[in-house]
Amino acid sequence: MLARHGVAHVYNNWADMPSVAEQMALPGSQTNPALCGARFLLAPGRKYQDAVDLFSPYDRVKEANPEARAAGAKLIKYGTAADGKRKTFIYVNNRLEGNALTTIAAMLAESGIA
Repeated sequence: MLARHGVAHVYNNWADMPSVAEQMALPGSQTNPALCGARFLLAPGRKYQDAVDLFSPYDRVKEANPEARAAGAKLIKYGTAADGKRKTFIYVNNRLEGNALTTIAAMLAESGIA
């Protein structure tokens, strides 16, 4: 239905969702070839308050999430491979690893962009 209407599925790393990598592996999960979005908010299974308690004050990565980083890097590569014909939006929250800026830099490095 999403593909038929040109709507993009937004991948979500969240407590009660499969990981972004698992969602990406599902057939038909990329529903709009011109648009891709992902939200890396929490590790699957981790509750919000547990992440706040673990990662505050968000000044450094306290628990790297290699699966999320690899999925983000894959989405970045997917977006850049389209030569400007695909917009890719990736949001990373401090509660994924402890410091969103470091996580983003790691995703970019793994993608070969930075």
